[in-house]
Amino acid sequence: MNPDLRAARLLIAIARGGVRQASVPLRSNPSLDVLTGGIGTELGLTQEIEIAGQRGARHSAALAGVERATASVLNVVRLTIGEVDRTFYRYAVATQRVQLTTEVLALNRRLLDVAARQLAVGRISPLEYNLAIVESGRSEARALRAERERDQTAQQLRRLLGLAPDRAVVSLIALAAAPAAVPPTDSARAPVLHVPRDSETSITRARAIDSLNVDSLTVVALRRRPDLRERAAAAAQSRGLATVARREAFPNLAFRVASERLENTGHRALRPGVGLTVPVFNRNQGEVEARQAEADQAELERAAIVVGVRASVAAAVAAYATATAEVTVFETTVLAPARENRRLLEVAFREGKVGIPVLLLIRNQVIDAELEYGQAWLAAREALAGLVEATGEVVAPALTSAALSSTREGEEATKRLAPAGR
Repeated sequence: MNPDLRAARLLIAIARGGVRQASVPLRSNPSLDVLTGGIGTELGLTQEIEIAGQRGARHSAALAGVERATASVLNVVRLTIGEVDRTFYRYAVATQRVQLTTEVLALNRRLLDVAARQLAVGRISPLEYNLAIVESGRSEARALRAERERDQTAQQLRRLLGLAPDRAVVSLIALAAAPAAVPPTDSARAPVLHVPRDSETSITRARAIDSLNVDSLTVVALRRRPDLRERAAAAAQSRGLATVARREAFPNLAFRVASERLENTGHRALRPGVGLTVPVFNRNQGEVEARQAEADQAELERAAIVVGVRASVAAAVAAYATATAEVTVFETTVLAPARENRRLLEVAFREGKVGIPVLLLIRNQVIDAELEYGQAWLAAREALAGLVEATGEVVAPALTSAALSSTREGEEATKRLAPAGR
C-alpha cells in the first residue's frame, strides 16, 4: 500500500487518542503533600475539579479533531486514486507505444535490408538508400525513448502502489491489435491502441457527455469533497479549543483533606477543606487569540476551495468533452483511411509503383496517426480521472460503462493492475 496513505491513516488513530484523553473524568491527578516538624507529621491530599464545562468543551473539540482527521484521510485517498488513475493510463499507453515503436523498428530494419539489396542491383539510388538508413535510425531512437518513458511511468506507478522497485506490473486493459505500417516484404501486424468496432460508440459517448451538467456536478462536489469537510472540521476544532482555553481561565475548585495529630490527645484528625485556583497571571489570552485565528483561517480556506470547485469541475468537463471529440475524429476520420493507405501502399510498392520516399512518407503518417490517437485516448481518460477527483466521487456511470468503454472487451474494470512475479 502507498506509504503516504498508510501514514495519513494514522491521523485518525492520533485523533481518537485525543478523544480518549479528553474523556478522562478528572484532568489533573491528586497531589499528596507531607509536612514534618511541630507536633508531628501532617498529611494532605488535594484534588482539583474542573468547572464551567471544561471537560465537555475539550471532548467536543476532540470529536471535531476525529472528523477532521477522517476527512483529511479521505482527501488523501481522493488525490491518491486520481494520481494512480492517471499514472495507470499513462503506463498503459506507454506500454502500447513501446510495442508499436519496437515493431516499427523491426520493419524499418527489414526495409533497410531490402533497400541494400536493391541498391546493389541498381534498382534504387543512394539517396533512397540513405533515406532508409535515416528512417531506421529515427525509429530506433523513438523506440528507446518509448522504453524510457514506459520505465519511468512504471516506477512512478510502483511508488504510488507501494510496490518494491523491482516488482513488475502489467496493465490489464483492452487494447486490441490493429494493423501497423508493414514493409513491402512482410505482412506482420503490430499491436496498437484499439479502435472500437461498434459504430454506435461515438453516439453513446456524445450522449453521455451531454448528460454532464456542470451545475449538478458542482453540487455533488460541494457535498462530497472531503477537503471541504476537513476545513469545516478544522474550523470547528479550533473554535472548540478556543472555548476550552477560555474556560480554563475560570477558577477551579480544589478539595483538600489533611490528617494532623492533635496537640492534647495525640490522636490524628481529618480536616477537610475547599479552595479555588486563582488565574491571575495566566488567563490564556494568547491561546484564545491563536485558536480563533486558526478557525478564521480554516473558514477562509474552505471558502477558497468552494470558489475553485466550480472552476475545476467545469474545466474537467470541458477537457473530457474536447478530448473525447478528438478521439472520435480519429476513430471516424483518420485511422481507417490511414490504415487503408498502409494496405494500398504495400501493394503499390510490391508492384513498383511507389519508391522508398513515398513508402516512408505514407507509413510515417500511419504511425503518427496511431501515436496521436494514443495521446487523445490518454487525454480523455486523464480528463475523466480529473472529473472524478474534482467531484469527489465516480460520476456519470454511463461514461465508464458505455462511452469510455470503447475498448469494451476486457476493460470491464476500466483499470486493473496485476503485479507479476519478481
